Amino acid sequence: MPPKNAAMTAKSKAVRRSDPVDWASYFWEENAIGEERTAFLAMSSMLRFHRLMTDALEVELKKHGLGLTDYLLLMTLELSENGTRLLSRLAKSMLVHATTITLATDRLEDKGLVSRHAHPTDRRATYATITDEGRQFTLTVTNALKEIRFGLVGSSPTQQRKLLAALSALRSAAGDVDSAG
Repeated sequence: MPPKNAAMTAKSKAVRRSDPVDWASYFWEENAIGEERTAFLAMSSMLRFHRLMTDALEVELKKHGLGLTDYLLLMTLELSENGTRLLSRLAKSMLVHATTITLATDRLEDKGLVSRHAHPTDRRATYATITDEGRQFTLTVTNALKEIRFGLVGSSPTQQRKLLAALSALRSAAGDVDSAG
């Protein structure tokens, strides 16, 4: 439905040329969609930022022959107590399907960055372990990602802390983490 007057037309043109989330906010109100505008706008803004961050990460990771899942798998192993995790645990902690972890492990094993071995008592379970070469490679890639602030390009440490606090609270509210600890 076109705007009813020239003032609305000028305002809607200005909104269209600015932030897409502002644009959505304006037209949400114009179309009287109702409650939950803020939740919709927060979701839209989060998804836009996720895409910007992911794009920056993927450009850098591609230079090292990695995808984001591969890097996160390596870092999860690197940050673990002994460099070894069950594939099923990796999938759960990374919020991906077990097949995704299996395929990533295959790629990383082919590069000599992880090794795979069977669980000693459960034939259905398989472990992945980061190799010494994998540890060195992960450090190299991590240092490269530090240069782009892990995709948080242009952000300050203060902004990063605030974002982390806000996301931690939201994840807790959504049941992703134990709010007691």
